[in-house]
Amino acid sequence: MNLERIPPRTPVELNDSFIWTKQHKLIPRSRHGVSGLGNITHSSLLYTSPATVCHYHRDIMEVFCVVKGRRECTVYSGNRADSYEFTGSEALIIFPDEAHISGSNGIDPCDMYALQFNLSEQDSFLGLSAENGRRLCAALRSLKNRHIAMTPVAFSLVKSAFDCFFVMTEDSRVEGATFLACFLYTLLHLPAVNGAPAGVPNDRILRVLDYIEENIAQPLPLAELADYAGYSLSRFKALFRQITGQTPAQYIAMHKVEQAKRMLRIPEKSITDIAYDLGWSSSNYFCAVFKKYTNLSPMSYRRLRIQANDARD
Repeated sequence: MNLERIPPRTPVELNDSFIWTKQHKLIPRSRHGVSGLGNITHSSLLYTSPATVCHYHRDIMEVFCVVKGRRECTVYSGNRADSYEFTGSEALIIFPDEAHISGSNGIDPCDMYALQFNLSEQDSFLGLSAENGRRLCAALRSLKNRHIAMTPVAFSLVKSAFDCFFVMTEDSRVEGATFLACFLYTLLHLPAVNGAPAGVPNDRILRVLDYIEENIAQPLPLAELADYAGYSLSRFKALFRQITGQTPAQYIAMHKVEQAKRMLRIPEKSITDIAYDLGWSSSNYFCAVFKKYTNLSPMSYRRLRIQANDARD
């Protein structure tokens, strides 16, 4: 929507610092030290919060990825103002130096990741070679779509990156940067909202993804999931992989690992209890799958979380 008006006040350049609260977790460049990456943020807002000030970020492209809920943002260019509303499974891109304000009437409750990429650091961008960094940054600058339809694979890459930066070891920073590079290459091919291209999840597969999330601790036989979607097993597997980029078994395992991460935050929960609660046949099998997806054992992940929380306190 073109509002045809100037920003409510002169935009300011924002430089954020480290924040770690229940609703807002922000890791800045000064903390993670990855070239080409600014802030990486996860917000889980339970209540309406005040709007941001009208601001910009020099040389930085921002990507707001909404998991659940809704978000509003107004982007200013000269005397033009375009207002966007984006909801779950959608993303909005703010290009470098664009003035913008989020939630002019307050920011609604939502679950969202916000990523900043400094496109001026193209020669060392996210650990890529200078040639590949320049190519990727040039492609990002020339993106035609601002309001993007996200896919489960894209969200998975963002979530995995944030988990890596939470751990904050040298190896995890490299892994996190790699996940983000993969996300940006994926972003280049994501469709505009309402673009209706091939590859956007259809309603039946989306229904299965919701079912998996709601029943992640239960047995999830592929034949039953195919029946639930209304496809033959072979057709279901093919469509599932086409849409998510993963086999159903890989997708289910990854989401079990994500749930396990949350359960590992509860000190009273033993590794064995978590394994059986999530339907793994043994704690050894659970540990093997968890390490495959995180490069850490469950115990190491729990210990690093405790150390990180102690450091923040």
